[in-house]
Amino acid sequence: MPLLLWEWKPQFMHAVFWHRKAKFQLKQDQYPDWVMFAVEEGSFHYRIGEVAGTAVFGDAILCPPGTLFEREVAEPVSFHFITLGWQAQPYAGSLDQHHPSGDPELPVHLTWTDGNRLSSTYLYIHQLGRLQDEQRSLLWNHYLQDLWQQYRVEHDLAKSEHRQQQKQRQLDPAMLKAAGWLQQHAFKQVALRELGASLDLSPVQFSRKFQAAYGTTPMDYLTAMRIQKAQTLLLETEMTLEQIAERCGYENGFYLSRMFSKKKGISPSLYRNMHRV
Repeated sequence: MPLLLWEWKPQFMHAVFWHRKAKFQLKQDQYPDWVMFAVEEGSFHYRIGEVAGTAVFGDAILCPPGTLFEREVAEPVSFHFITLGWQAQPYAGSLDQHHPSGDPELPVHLTWTDGNRLSSTYLYIHQLGRLQDEQRSLLWNHYLQDLWQQYRVEHDLAKSEHRQQQKQRQLDPAMLKAAGWLQQHAFKQVALRELGASLDLSPVQFSRKFQAAYGTTPMDYLTAMRIQKAQTLLLETEMTLEQIAERCGYENGFYLSRMFSKKKGISPSLYRNMHRV
């Protein structure tokens, strides 16, 4: 069974920084080791096997050993040319601790979305020239693995968001409408029976359909939003419980206190005292 994306860790070998390179000496090349072209400025077109595109800031192109790497500068490009290897790391707790031989199957085109964090990492990398060789290699390895870690996290978050969007598209349009209405009116007096009736559903039908779509009842969905807002107001304002209750759609502070204690296992006043800084 192949290892997953996050079960590989890059190992730094060598790096050279090219500043505003106007053209590549070779329009195509093959390398005995893995190479990464991490772009800081400018752009270049590339093709590796069946994958082709353009790399700009925020991108890195990863080429496996012995694979034809075709490239052409689009505009003067500054990039880190990194030679690296990969170390397999079976997932913690896995019964299969075998480290496979051969090369990992990894994406050719890496993209980072947090440009500020990426720029910060590149800034630190540029300072490495002041250090001795041994220190430089050690820190290069650290920053390379940091880049990989950032890519992995952003990649997983993007996949999760995509799955959520797909799920939303598959939801019952009536329940999407109901959830939107609840979000818009959560902090006012809400009559769930009337909301269900507006969708031509009995209270039981509405509750069942909503729970099938969101995994919770309409009332619990509404309560979760109200309690979350109450938490924020408790920690960020000096409002009394009565004032917070009014802002959160509850009739009075007593009822808010009862619901808060039921859902959080702690009274609003104690929550405020324990968590404020």
